[in-house]
Amino acid sequence: MPNKTLKSKGAQEKKEEKKERYNPFEKEKYWQNFWERERVYEFNPEHRGTLYVVDTPPPTISGALHMGHIYSYTQAEVISRFKRMEGSNVRYPFGLDNNGLPTERLVEKEIGVRGQDMKLDEFIKSCLIITEKYSKTYKALWKSIGLSVDWRLEYSTISPEIQKLSQSVFKELYERELIYKEKAPALYCVECQTSFAQAEKEDKEKEAIFFDLLFKTKQGQSLIISTTRPEMLPACVAVFVNPKDKRYNRLIGTKVETPLRQEVFVISDNKVDIKKGSGAVMCCTYGDETDIYWKKTFQLPEKIILTKNGKIQDINNAVPEINGKTINEARKIIIEKLREKGFVKKEEKIRHNVDVHERCGTPIEFLPTTQWFVKILDMKTKLLKAGREINWRPSYMRKRYEEWVSNLKWDWCVSRERFYGIPIPVFNCDFCEKIVIPDENKFPLDPKTEKSRKCPFCKRGKLLPEKNVLDTWFTSALTPDINNHHPLNGRLQNKLYPMSVRPQAHDIIRTWAVYSILIGLYRHNKAPWKDLMISGHLLLKKGEKISKKKGGGKYVPEELIASQSADALRYAMCGATLGKDSYFDEKEVAKGKKLVTKIYNAGKLVLSKLQDFDPKASLNRKIKVSKLESFDQWIIQRSLETAQKMSGFFNSYEFLHARQIFEDFFWSEFCDNYLEIAKGRLSLSSDNEKEINKKRSAQFAVYHSFLSVLKMASPFIPHITEEMYHAEIIKKDEKRGICESLESKSEQGYFYRNEKIKSIHNTKWPFDRKKYSDKVSKSPKGIWKTAFPNPFVVWKTAFPNPFVVWKTFDSERIKDADLALSFISEIRKFKSKNNIGLGTELALLKIKCPKEKQKRLKPFLEDIAFIARAKKIDQVMDKKMGIEVKM
Repeated sequence: MPNKTLKSKGAQEKKEEKKERYNPFEKEKYWQNFWERERVYEFNPEHRGTLYVVDTPPPTISGALHMGHIYSYTQAEVISRFKRMEGSNVRYPFGLDNNGLPTERLVEKEIGVRGQDMKLDEFIKSCLIITEKYSKTYKALWKSIGLSVDWRLEYSTISPEIQKLSQSVFKELYERELIYKEKAPALYCVECQTSFAQAEKEDKEKEAIFFDLLFKTKQGQSLIISTTRPEMLPACVAVFVNPKDKRYNRLIGTKVETPLRQEVFVISDNKVDIKKGSGAVMCCTYGDETDIYWKKTFQLPEKIILTKNGKIQDINNAVPEINGKTINEARKIIIEKLREKGFVKKEEKIRHNVDVHERCGTPIEFLPTTQWFVKILDMKTKLLKAGREINWRPSYMRKRYEEWVSNLKWDWCVSRERFYGIPIPVFNCDFCEKIVIPDENKFPLDPKTEKSRKCPFCKRGKLLPEKNVLDTWFTSALTPDINNHHPLNGRLQNKLYPMSVRPQAHDIIRTWAVYSILIGLYRHNKAPWKDLMISGHLLLKKGEKISKKKGGGKYVPEELIASQSADALRYAMCGATLGKDSYFDEKEVAKGKKLVTKIYNAGKLVLSKLQDFDPKASLNRKIKVSKLESFDQWIIQRSLETAQKMSGFFNSYEFLHARQIFEDFFWSEFCDNYLEIAKGRLSLSSDNEKEINKKRSAQFAVYHSFLSVLKMASPFIPHITEEMYHAEIIKKDEKRGICESLESKSEQGYFYRNEKIKSIHNTKWPFDRKKYSDKVSKSPKGIWKTAFPNPFVVWKTAFPNPFVVWKTFDSERIKDADLALSFISEIRKFKSKNNIGLGTELALLKIKCPKEKQKRLKPFLEDIAFIARAKKIDQVMDKKMGIEVKM
């Protein structure tokens, strides 16, 4: 391109301008307020787009939120933003799980008093006050990270409405005989003093001592029993051996004497591990799940020596010193006594897996208590079938679900001996033992606060209130129903089931996912969602996840947002593969900040070159895309191809790949190549019609391609994209050192003014072939030839008339752009290798290539000359491609 046609850099561009920077800490809050004020993310049930309903996880109020929450919630939120721009009618609610054991423990910690040591009404009042405080803190954090939820749809699992729903579902399932009450051994935590479900236990490796204890046969022979729990010896009801273990065949069916002089039978069962310890084990009621199985199978007597508060009661009074002692205290006392009498033959330190209560880490016990259970064992087959009907993202997570369901051993215990939760709406007759559940119009109710009345069945007994509360997972399992029934659902009331997606972490597949699917099958005969988006954990170091219990070390969400910005943090949270645990990486945050800065600077350049361009002017509306300059066609086509690929990855929940594709396009193709190439034509100043058209071509392309950039980046970094959408170039007094300044406000902006849509996040995803194509008449057999995959696809939704197709860019010329870019790359390498500044002028640039490529390169030569700063450019026929430069 002849340099004389270019506008001189001029005094304005040569002046040393004051560096203008984007201030995220001021503007992010500004745009968050704008989104809420302008109701940008509100769900509209009248919208005719495809429904996309998110079953958002309600975080449990059990402590401060941490980076792990930001990690998983941001990943789901990015998908929701994309879906909204894709045209879906997004319903994105939020809830808070603020009842049950986790919340109780938080309250007890904050007030310094155990719930059992307070009056019930006073403790519940403390719970409500503290959870309200945390609710405000949680909500403020979610807003500061830029979650695009509709806050009108917010719910609380302790609210009267949710209590009523939970109690109604309890009544419904009870009346259908899907819930039952039973006294049986149940998983029990002596620290939390409550029963809990199988899904709430976890394995932890702990140190222990394997004791070999001496039992005696009737003949006085030694029988060694190996155990890690000698304190359970008073509860021993049998000794078990494997029937294949020849060492003990002669003892099966006989009696042996324990070190406490108690006689028990020797019984054979295949569950005994021959290779573990001595191969002979004692059965106590109840030391573990195997003891429960043996007790039921062989109808063994029951000896319960453990109380609910974790204290030992020696019912045989064989070791009176252990009465009233804790488990650890009793263990020390009884071992010391056994040592003294020579009954301890070996002590070996080991590390082994112990089942603990996941809430507090206390080893679990088994105590016979009266509890409420939801039938789940009978539903295994249906649960597995429902799991196969859900799209698991990533797909391998379904295996975790299937393994858990297949290995379920207990029905779901849904009652808890706690104070703060949703009361089980049941009364029990103290005479006839009938169960009475009031009518639903009485819900929500707390039986403990109701006046005493007579049993309606026997007319003699008193109705005693159920004192237990519902497991918080019972209510959480109802979140699809909570969302399905909401006053703001309008015409879609009770028509949102199944939901589109449930985002959740992989560690609660066994609880939240399993229980929600179970309730969904019972109430709707189908799974609650189409997709399950399973996130991983954010790790501080190998094997250690960030959690409320352990904290996030130096990484505090509020502090990171305040020091690094929400956009930078959001960007970093999308740097991992869905479902995989990953480490928090400060370098990813730095990359996010760099991307925000680059978009700001690129936007300032673009806006400065569009000041005299009106995309809605009749002249510019008539621009034929196929007549654009070749590099302009190329950048628009590449932006659409990028958007299309991103769309595919977003719809597969692969946000990391979508982010990578965007970055490759933005940094390399748009910034490094196109903007540098187009500067020449964007800066033209001439009355020559040909040059005016070249400039208009570049302006048209940069307008649409940069708008596409903002749209593609907006799910990840929504604040800076909103900023640039509303940005204006403002002329300033040169005395201040700034000739052009960038300013933004909600009611202004170059793109806002031309697109006439209030927010970038309400615009459509940039994949509109019709917008960037030329209308031509074709026969019904005509096809739409394009560089997009599968050229034989006719997009009926966009083009209902089969006699009209849309001709996009010259696909051959688009391919030729890659050839031109390869020469530009060679020019840059030459200058870099020879320490020549990129802006240094060249007297002559020769492009050497075969004859057939010369014609292909001709449309690009002026742009190549500009970026090379070549006064003259020639093409030379040569079998080998290359460049030759004269300074």
